[in-house]
Amino acid sequence: MTVRIRHHDILRLLARHQGLRPALTRTRLSAHQQIQARIQSSRPRLQALSTSATRDQDRPDRHGPDARHQPPPPPPVVADPQSPVVAPKPKPKTRRAVRRLIFAATFLLVGTVAGSVLRVVVHPPDPAVPGTEKDRITTEILHKEAEKLPVFQALSADPAWESWDAYNTLTPEHRAQHIAAGAMGGSRGVGGYQRIFYKASTGELTSVIYFGHSITGWPGVVHGGAIATILDESCARAAFKQWGGMSGMTANLKLAYIRPTRSDNFYLVRVRPVPDDELPEEDRGKRHYKSFVDASVEEARTGNVAVVAKALFVGGSGKDGKASYGKWKGSGLDENARF
Repeated sequence: MTVRIRHHDILRLLARHQGLRPALTRTRLSAHQQIQARIQSSRPRLQALSTSATRDQDRPDRHGPDARHQPPPPPPVVADPQSPVVAPKPKPKTRRAVRRLIFAATFLLVGTVAGSVLRVVVHPPDPAVPGTEKDRITTEILHKEAEKLPVFQALSADPAWESWDAYNTLTPEHRAQHIAAGAMGGSRGVGGYQRIFYKASTGELTSVIYFGHSITGWPGVVHGGAIATILDESCARAAFKQWGGMSGMTANLKLAYIRPTRSDNFYLVRVRPVPDDELPEEDRGKRHYKSFVDASVEEARTGNVAVVAKALFVGGSGKDGKASYGKWKGSGLDENARF
């Protein structure tokens, strides 16, 4: 690359670096001689300048074409040793940590509640022995809870229904031999609460009953045999009422268990004598000694049906009009159906 140098530039450089004065130009030498002399005297310095410029142009630019014209970088900032050191702020908890904490607390709560409920169902507290103070207090509590049931309030307010407590008419001797009033008695069985409602116009009966946890098969589920016993008794009440208090016997009882009947809960036992017009032709006109009954067990609060049953009782005045299954006479016969 060729460097073009003008004469007045050369003179200016010579005057700057060698201290030449303008008076030199006023010598008697000719202009050509003066230029030649100055070129000869300044040739070493010009060669040095030209070599430096050539070296700078041939050197690869490491910082871009305008790097030489950029200002130098600022000096690094040195912290004052006397200034207080500010600690960095801690990072806030991440969402993942908060989510894990919430999940852990939720699972702990659910596990605690589920474990407590399972413990009560699998291993409930010891039931109250019939006749003790604990049994009496439990029975009083059950009576108050039953009176809060909407179905109980509706039946009690309807004058078409009369009611009584189960087994009140049984003598102590009879009660001791009675399976429901004796072995299944007390608040731990079916003696905690059982109120019978009877509608004379239709012969229907509705029992509000509490099943305790001492008559279970699987934990928390009432034994099917206990349910069958209650249904047998309830259907017998309807049959005995139909016969005016005359007794009879169970000819057959068919049950269908639809869903589990849970212990420590209130249920309704609904019983309805089947009228003649709903019976087959061959069974009509035999109500004096045959009683066909439909029954069901329902949850008192939801109305969900747990068990349905059909029963046939025989007795009454007998096929020939003679009371072969009971010889009670007079107004006291009706008391036999109030058990």
